[in-house]
Amino acid sequence: MIVAPLKSSLQVSIIIILLLSIGLWCSTFLFVNTNPFIINYKEHILYLYFFLNGFSPNVNQLINLGVILLGAFLVNFLAIEQEITAKTNYLPAFFYVLFAFSASTSSIVEPLLTANLFILPALFFLINSYKKSEALTEFFKAGLFMGLASFFCIHFIVIFPLSLIVLFILRPFNWREWSILLFGLCAPLYIFMCISYITTNEAFTVFNMMQEATSSLQMPIISEYYVCFIGVIIIGFFLALLKYIGKGFGGKVKTQKTKYILLWMFLLCLLMVFFEQMSDMILLPCIIPLCIILSDYIFDIKQLKIANTLILLFLASFSIIYLHALGLI
Repeated sequence: MIVAPLKSSLQVSIIIILLLSIGLWCSTFLFVNTNPFIINYKEHILYLYFFLNGFSPNVNQLINLGVILLGAFLVNFLAIEQEITAKTNYLPAFFYVLFAFSASTSSIVEPLLTANLFILPALFFLINSYKKSEALTEFFKAGLFMGLASFFCIHFIVIFPLSLIVLFILRPFNWREWSILLFGLCAPLYIFMCISYITTNEAFTVFNMMQEATSSLQMPIISEYYVCFIGVIIIGFFLALLKYIGKGFGGKVKTQKTKYILLWMFLLCLLMVFFEQMSDMILLPCIIPLCIILSDYIFDIKQLKIANTLILLFLASFSIIYLHALGLI
């Protein structure tokens, strides 16, 4: 019903994902109050510069649609191109759209979704270094994109160690590769400190922002409308883990290693859940690893009835939180 075309046909998958995205976006546009409201995002430096108070709410919603569609394309491209999942699996983009719209029914562009547009290329360049004799350029670009992501959502600094974990998993130790990666990570920070020193004579304010943004860990707020969606995701995630434990992480060594990387990323992203104190943000930090792991599990289910049943459970539980976000229930 839904899974079959998303497992085989690129053209039909594009149509399904576009219709789903535009349909959800139109519902948001029609039902959500677009009056602008002020949220303190001063710690997200580049996000503050580009988005906050820079566009009207209607334009922000158009940008939101573009950010979500681009993120869906990038996550699917990463999963297929880096051999994390099958080459005809377009479920990652489908799940990305669902996760994104579960938390982006407001009149502002979501910082986490904009930061994902930099985290995904960073992951691509890191994994692309596998078995390359010379990969210094890949590591610098990966570090640079990951550093830029933290300027759109400062909480992404907690996954900086992922870049070093990837080096441990994919390649033998090489001090030049580690140094170039660290240079890439620090380059955006160094440029910002220089600009701050020239313009305000305060070069180290960014460190205070980092400390403030990551020092107040609290238990996440969970709305009753999210319980079903979270429950279905937890069940799907643990079924995927059981499949990996029982049948292995894949037939190729690269596939196995990239799935280890995704699990490490999921663990690090869980920390960001304790920074965002809004119920609709509880799933968004883990959107990238969850989309790929869940889609890989559902793709490997041989019986389409079971796979479609799981997708319908995801859609039904998503509908509850989406209708609540629209104010219809």
